[in-house]
Amino acid sequence: MPDQPNVPALSRRGFIRASTGTVLAAAAGLQLLVEACVPANSARPAGGTPGQPSAAASKSSAFPTYMPATTPAKPDFHSTDPRIEDGFNNYPASPFKSWNAPPPSNGGTVNAFMLAYAAPATPRDQNPAWREIERQLNATVLMNITPSADYRVKLATTIAGNDLPDIMHISPGYAAAPNLPDFFKAKCADLSPYLSGDAVKDYPNLAAIPTYAWKNSISAIDGKLYCVPLQRYLPAAQQQGGFLFKNADLWDSLIGKGVEPTNADDLKRMMQQFVSPGVRWAFGNTASLRYGLAIFTRMFGSPNTWRLGSDGKLTRDYETEEFKAGLGYLRDLWSAGLVWPDGQTNTDSRSNFIGQKFALSLEAYGIGWADFWRRGLQQNPPVHFALMRPFAAQAGQKPQAYLSGGFFAMNVLKQAPPDRIRELLRIMDWLAAPFGSQEDLLLTYGVQGDDYTLDANANPVSTPRGATDAAYSAWKYICQRPQVNYQADLPGYAQACWDAEQQIFPIGVEDPTNGYYSPTQFGGASFSAEQKMTDGLNAIIVGHEPLSSFDDLVKSWQTTVGNQVREELQSALAAGRAQAQ
Repeated sequence: MPDQPNVPALSRRGFIRASTGTVLAAAAGLQLLVEACVPANSARPAGGTPGQPSAAASKSSAFPTYMPATTPAKPDFHSTDPRIEDGFNNYPASPFKSWNAPPPSNGGTVNAFMLAYAAPATPRDQNPAWREIERQLNATVLMNITPSADYRVKLATTIAGNDLPDIMHISPGYAAAPNLPDFFKAKCADLSPYLSGDAVKDYPNLAAIPTYAWKNSISAIDGKLYCVPLQRYLPAAQQQGGFLFKNADLWDSLIGKGVEPTNADDLKRMMQQFVSPGVRWAFGNTASLRYGLAIFTRMFGSPNTWRLGSDGKLTRDYETEEFKAGLGYLRDLWSAGLVWPDGQTNTDSRSNFIGQKFALSLEAYGIGWADFWRRGLQQNPPVHFALMRPFAAQAGQKPQAYLSGGFFAMNVLKQAPPDRIRELLRIMDWLAAPFGSQEDLLLTYGVQGDDYTLDANANPVSTPRGATDAAYSAWKYICQRPQVNYQADLPGYAQACWDAEQQIFPIGVEDPTNGYYSPTQFGGASFSAEQKMTDGLNAIIVGHEPLSSFDDLVKSWQTTVGNQVREELQSALAAGRAQAQ
């Protein structure tokens, strides 16, 4: 199921790049939730061994010690690099019991405030999976699952009241009440005594969450830990630049199996082979994603939002010649009739990609890939897709792939006596049971018979009610194990993801401002400036404005918010370096 609620499509820069790398910005002056996790002047240094704390994090011991899960479920594809998810061709045939201690809870009631990310789940009193999870937890879990349209108001109301739920879900995709840092410190539990450093060993499933998810969700405020993150894939999501995917059937028939472009000229020449006037185009995406512009700016070497120079100065992607070159390239493709024109009004590029309106598209790694892979196989005849190896626009230039912040959302606990905090953390630890465990099978697929059956290879296959009982439930948004690459109904999926990540990480580029905070970046003026930039870029791409107008767009962005954001981020980076010394 998708991890993001059904929200209006925004441009890539409308999805304002917060320090997490994935934060959405809603219109009408909404204040982003990332502000909840970092007060002004708070910073952390980038870098460090993958999956491990940076120097400053180790010094402050704010983040938990990373300990990968040790389980009898042996993956078909494994790496010691925690950035690379384990891959499984089939679900482990004999799910193991992960929790061998007494039940996590003492038998009371737990109240959780959650956001609805999918269609409504089966109500608690009619849901056999919910009842079985409660039985194993030894707790009654009451979830206030709030529709996305109401989340901001209800969260603000909840914060303003004195009767807080035990667990509160903080979605960085939505605005909330102001002064959340003060709220966290005043009314939310300081988790440092329980999770920071080696203390997390009492909660081994939480210790298996890679450190990058803790750092990039900015879970620590003023050296104290408040948030438990939900880890997600590091390869960039669609809104962050995603990846170039191809219709493999068309590509192999018109270009040749195994043949891929090595530069921008190659790509344009190959694109010309796909055009059938008025029927099919070479490349497509929507105006909300700037027609897929990020694919081409990245190809020309544009930074992942910000570039950090050796002198400590930050340069925004807009301010580089590489970004402008990618913009000019896409404009040229449009004028040559290679780009799907309906993207100006159509908001569903993926369905049109599956429907073969165009042969190439900017799409998402992970859940997005699985979605259009599966939907392609349901076509008659089936349509197959493949991720294209990233390449540079010019010979001698290093190709690059953008990386995300590696997290999706987070949860906080209200202040309570230590025994209650430990009980709630045990519940979260149980909910983060490893892939291949009996607990994870229950959480993901529900109760066997009611919610799923097993195929010949012991893979769970959902029944008609399985989605509403289990897949649509909010358990995984309280806490969940690290992601794995597993889609048993998509033969070759685990290997394809493994192969892709072997290509992506050696050329992966992070946003150097991940984990740092700029107050200006999250204000209404910044959203307006980004939207103005998107509108201007789209006008250039489709030929309504000349390429030369881009320079004025950049100057407007700089004077409106850009220079102030840069100054604030540079100050945070400098403070982070000082902290690391």
